[in-house]
Amino acid sequence: MSGKHKSVSVVILSYNSKEDLKECIPSLISQTYQDFEIIFVDNASTDGSEEFIRANYPEIKVVQTGKNLGYPAGNNAGFEVAEGEYIVVVNPDTVADPEWLAELVKPLESDPTIAATTSKVLIYYQKDKINTCANTAHYTGLTFCRGLNKSASELDSCQPVGAVSGCSFAIRSDVLKNINGFDPDFFLYQEDADLSWRIRFAGGKIMYVPESIIYHKFRLSIAPQKEFYLERNRYLILLKNFSLKTLLLLSPALFVTEIVTMSHAILSGPKHVKSKLMAYFWIIKNFKEILTKRRETLSIKITTDRDFFRLLDWKIPFEQVIKYPIMSKTVDAVFNSFYSFHMKMIRRIV
Repeated sequence: MSGKHKSVSVVILSYNSKEDLKECIPSLISQTYQDFEIIFVDNASTDGSEEFIRANYPEIKVVQTGKNLGYPAGNNAGFEVAEGEYIVVVNPDTVADPEWLAELVKPLESDPTIAATTSKVLIYYQKDKINTCANTAHYTGLTFCRGLNKSASELDSCQPVGAVSGCSFAIRSDVLKNINGFDPDFFLYQEDADLSWRIRFAGGKIMYVPESIIYHKFRLSIAPQKEFYLERNRYLILLKNFSLKTLLLLSPALFVTEIVTMSHAILSGPKHVKSKLMAYFWIIKNFKEILTKRRETLSIKITTDRDFFRLLDWKIPFEQVIKYPIMSKTVDAVFNSFYSFHMKMIRRIV
C-alpha cells in the first residue's frame, strides 16, 4: 500500500463492528493486489471500533461521522475522501480471499464499458454455500440473493447482471460522482439495488466476477424494522427510476406483489403489518421530495426502460422466504407463472 495516490479506495463502514474488524482488516491487508488505500468510516460506534483501528492500523484513513447516518450516507462520507480511480465497498463482517481485490478490479481495467463489478459472496459459517452472486433484481423492485444456499462451485461464469451486492462491489469513481453516490434516504437495505438501477440507467454495465471471493457472516432474517425499510425503499426505487408509462404497464404486477408482500407481513405477525403500513405512509408524506429525486434521476437517464428490462428478473425465489416446500412450490407455481406471462407482455410493449 505504498506511494501517494492509490488506484483503489476500499471503503469499509462500521457500526459497532469491532469484533468483525479483527478478522476483516487483516484479510484486506494481505491482498495480492497492493495498490489500494483503506478508508474506515465509523457511524459513532460505542464498542471502541474507531480506537481499535487507530491503535493498530495507523495507515488506514479514519472518518468519524459523529452519529449513525445509516449505510448509504455513511459510505458516502467515505467516498468524499477517497482518492482511487475505483471505489470498492465492503462490509465489515466479511473475510476476503487473498485474490478478492485483484479479481474484482480486473474487468474494470480491461473494459471501459463496465461501470461496476460485484463478487461471489460465500457464507462464512458454511464456506461451501453461496450467500449471493450479485443480486437478483425483480422487475417490481424486490431484491433477492442470487444463488442463495447453492453450492459454492455453481454460478461460475463472469456475466452482466442487474444489481451489485452491497456486501462487496467495485465502481468507477467518475460513475459514482455522476450518479451522486448512494441515496441517503434509504438508510438501510435496498440502497445497493437503487445504486445499481441508477448505474444501469446512466448507461453503465455491471459484471458479476466469480473469481472475486469473499466470505460473509450472513444469516437470513426479516425483522419488523427491516420489513419497513425493504418495502419503503422498493417503492422509492420504482418511483425514482421508471417512466410513467412503464409504471402504468407495471401496475398489474405491482398489485400482485402487494398481495405477496402483505401476505408475508400478515404471516410474520402484527408488527410486520404495521411496518408495511408505515412504508405506505412514509411515501405519501414525502411524495414531493420523491418527485424532486425522480426529476434528478430521469435527467441523467441514458438507457431506455426497454433495454433496462433485459437484466431484470420475473421469478421470485419463494424458497428463500417460505420454509415449507409444498407451500413454497404452490406459491411459486401461482405467482411466478403470472410474473412470467406479464414480463413477456411488458418486454414487447415498453
